[in-house]
Amino acid sequence: MQNLAWGGVFKVIDTGYPAFRFVKDVVVNNNEVLDEQARMAQLAGMKDSWHVLAVKPKYHLYVVVIGESARRDALGAFGGHWDNTPFASSVNGYLFNNYIAASGSTQKSLGLTLNRVVDGKPQYQDNFVTLANRAGFQTWWFSNQGQIGEYDTAIASIAKRADEVQFLKNGDFEANKNTQDEQLLKLTEQVLSTQRTQPQLIVLHLMGSHPQACDRTKGKYTVFVQSKETSCYLYSMTQTDSLLAKLYHQLQNSGDTFSLTYFSDHGLAFKERGKEVQYLAHDDKFQQNFQVPFMVLSSDDKAHKVIKAQRSANDFLSFFSQWTGIQAAEITPRYRFISEQKAGPVYITNFQLQKVDYAHLGTDEFTVN
Repeated sequence: MQNLAWGGVFKVIDTGYPAFRFVKDVVVNNNEVLDEQARMAQLAGMKDSWHVLAVKPKYHLYVVVIGESARRDALGAFGGHWDNTPFASSVNGYLFNNYIAASGSTQKSLGLTLNRVVDGKPQYQDNFVTLANRAGFQTWWFSNQGQIGEYDTAIASIAKRADEVQFLKNGDFEANKNTQDEQLLKLTEQVLSTQRTQPQLIVLHLMGSHPQACDRTKGKYTVFVQSKETSCYLYSMTQTDSLLAKLYHQLQNSGDTFSLTYFSDHGLAFKERGKEVQYLAHDDKFQQNFQVPFMVLSSDDKAHKVIKAQRSANDFLSFFSQWTGIQAAEITPRYRFISEQKAGPVYITNFQLQKVDYAHLGTDEFTVN
């Protein structure tokens, strides 16, 4: 059960559909699961152990947008075959076309991305939100993912560390299916309408392109590719691009200096390939499960730039430290993240919690039909 190992709540939806597919994904021993859940609950209640050495933010507003299930080759801005991301394709900022997610499902991937990791285990009390809090930032977390039961999950344990937390859904992941990511912009508008002296960290957690994509788009798509679900998946990228454009304009209109980063937690793999029912679901066997968009857009950027150097979500806290100017004793960046500096080989963590060399994974190309 993919999510359980990082304290997640198992939901059939995580395996894509049809629902019975979950049987083959039951890979984690139940005792390990219970141990990890207990460990996470304990850490979630613990005080963080960050030692902040310096706080020199370049911008007043920092925004982290966590996307969902977006594979990089489905976005035109990142080399996809379709011109479906007009904002990201033209905006001034840095687009990373070789950024690799930490794992193949939300809880695992974000557990390893957003927390300090010691001996392969996320330290849930030492995450990017507690780091920002410790540095004197005001922190906000706005989510379009579920909340009942969600507070038992790895990500919710991070979310609830923010000064202000709001979930659009009043039930679990599948509740209120009609809540659209764009509704999060009402919340950011409220934050930005007031002048605040502290530096700000605003986090948005999207439903993005999570299966089933036609639920995300209400069945809408603009280009038909192989199946309705694949077509909706491509259009879900346009919806996220539109949200980013509106958010960017909100930040511009605030009059404050700002920097926004967007990335997806993981990609997906094709199932029933080449058939009328072709769809995408969680997997951990292919490079495309880990190839995700990552971009950084700042108020003083003057050009649209592409970073080709390989980057790993395992180094997200190093990026966060460099980006926000928050130095901590526990974070030692090995290289400049926003640069073409080589960072060494990248590994991912599979559903069995094994580290695997990314270069050794197979491929799952997005074919154009």
